[in-house]
Amino acid sequence: MKVLKVTSVIMLVIGSISVSAQQFQNPASVEFGSFDITPTVDFGLRYDDNVIRSNVNKINSWSQIISPQVFMLDTFGESQVRVGYRLRNERFFSSSEDNYTDHFFNAAVDFELNSRNRFDIGIDFIDGHEDRGTGFSIGNAEPLTSPDSYKQSEFDMLYSHGAFNADGRLDINFNITNRDYDIDTPQYRARDRAFTNVGGTFFYRIGAVTDATFDIIYRDVNYKFDSNALSPLDSKQVSYLVGLEWEATARTSGFAKIGYQEKNFDSPLREDFEGIDWAAGILWEPVTYSTVNFTASNDTDETNGEGNFIRGRDYAVEWRHDWIADKLRSATSYTWGTDRYEGQISDMGIREDDLVRFRASLYYQFRRYMNIEVGYIYDERESNRTAIEYDRNQFIISALFTL
Repeated sequence: MKVLKVTSVIMLVIGSISVSAQQFQNPASVEFGSFDITPTVDFGLRYDDNVIRSNVNKINSWSQIISPQVFMLDTFGESQVRVGYRLRNERFFSSSEDNYTDHFFNAAVDFELNSRNRFDIGIDFIDGHEDRGTGFSIGNAEPLTSPDSYKQSEFDMLYSHGAFNADGRLDINFNITNRDYDIDTPQYRARDRAFTNVGGTFFYRIGAVTDATFDIIYRDVNYKFDSNALSPLDSKQVSYLVGLEWEATARTSGFAKIGYQEKNFDSPLREDFEGIDWAAGILWEPVTYSTVNFTASNDTDETNGEGNFIRGRDYAVEWRHDWIADKLRSATSYTWGTDRYEGQISDMGIREDDLVRFRASLYYQFRRYMNIEVGYIYDERESNRTAIEYDRNQFIISALFTL
C-alpha cells in the first residue's frame, strides 16, 4: 500500500513538479497579481541503446527532449496555493514509433485554519504514456506502433489535527485516482481502473524529535472492464502498521513501519492474500554539503498482465554531494528489487523479476539562469521468463534554463 507511506517518503525527498528544476540554487520568478511565477525550460539529448527494452530486437537511438514548465505560488499567512504545468516532448532520431508528448498539470492548496487544524488538497492530471516495452507490453513491444498512452486524474485531501508540538496528532487521507488507457481493444481496456483510498495515521510523541505512528489504510480497486467476467481483478485491500518517525537526530531523519496487510478479491476464483507489510527510510547528512538517502519497502501492486497482483520488495540508496558551493553538484543512486507475480501459476511457475537501476548525474550551474546536466543510467531485468530479460544503457546531456 503506497498511499500514506508517501507521507513518510516526503520527509526524505523534497517534492516538485519537476525533478530537474530542483537543481537550480536560485531560480528567478516574476509577479503576476499575488502569484510568483517561475518558468523553466529543459533542452536535452539522450542516447538509448535499447529503446524498447528487448533482449532480441534491440533498437538504439539518439533522441531530443524539450520540457518547458511553469510553476505558480501564492502565499498568504501560513497557507499557500500552488499551480504547475509541465510538457515533455521526446523525438527519437532512429525510432519515430517511440515519439511522445506528455502533459502534467497540478494544483494544490495548503490551508492552515489554526495551529491545530490543517488541510492539504490537491488535484493532478496526466496525459502521459508508458514506453514500448514497459507496463503491459513488457517483452512484447513490437506489435505497438506508438507508446501506450493514457489519461490519469487524481484528487487527494489530507486533514491534519493537532499542533506539531502536541503529544498526539492525527492525519486523515482521502484519495481517488482514475487511469484510462487510450488503446480500445478488450485486452488493453482490461487495465483501466480506479483506486479509492482512505487512511489515517496517528502520531504519538515519545521523544523530543521522535513519534510513534499507527496507520490504518484501506484501498478499493475497481477495474472498468473485465476481460474475464467470471474472474474480475477487483479487490479490497487493508493495511495496519505501527512504526517510528524521527527528525534531526544525530544528523538523521527517518521512518520505519511494519504491519499486516490483506488483499481480498471480489472473485472467489482468485486467491486472497495476507502477509507482512513494511517500509523504512533514513536520510543521513554527515556534513552540510552531502546527504545519503536510503529507502526500502515490501508492498503489493496491481498486475500488468500476468498473475493476480505483484508482490514487490524494493530498495534504493542515493548520495547527493555539493563539490563546489552553488556551482558543481552530483547525484548518484542505486535501486534494486524483486517483483513476484502471485496467483495463476503457469507451466513455468510464478513469474519473478529482479530489477536493477544505477544512475549518476553531474550538475554544473554555468550561470544563475543556466544549469548543465551530464548523466548515465543503467537498467537491467533478470527473470524466470527469459523473453523479458534485458539490459539498457542511457547517456544524457541537458541544459535547464530559468529567468
